[in-house]
Amino acid sequence: MSHTWTHVPGVTLLGDAAHLMPPLGVGANLAMLEGAELAETISADPGDLDEAVRAFEEQMWARAGRWAEITTAGLERLVSPDPAEALAHFARRPAHLLGRHHR
Repeated sequence: MSHTWTHVPGVTLLGDAAHLMPPLGVGANLAMLEGAELAETISADPGDLDEAVRAFEEQMWARAGRWAEITTAGLERLVSPDPAEALAHFARRPAHLLGRHHR
């Protein structure tokens, strides 16, 4: 489930381009979140752009790994004989996935 790459100065990926996940709409949502987080990270330390991007990538990879595990488990449940179990699995997940609380 883990998908990382060798850091390239001045370049990073977001959303579907960065994450190997089932096509469930998660990539687009992650792209919006990651764009905002990348901007926050860079603005917090604009003097060292490369280090800010590296720190962002580490955070992004950890969260993407959690999402990949959850969506894969959910897909396995979708093919199970109990569709209610699959829906319940997805319904209880979003609150803790961001890894921090947003206001």
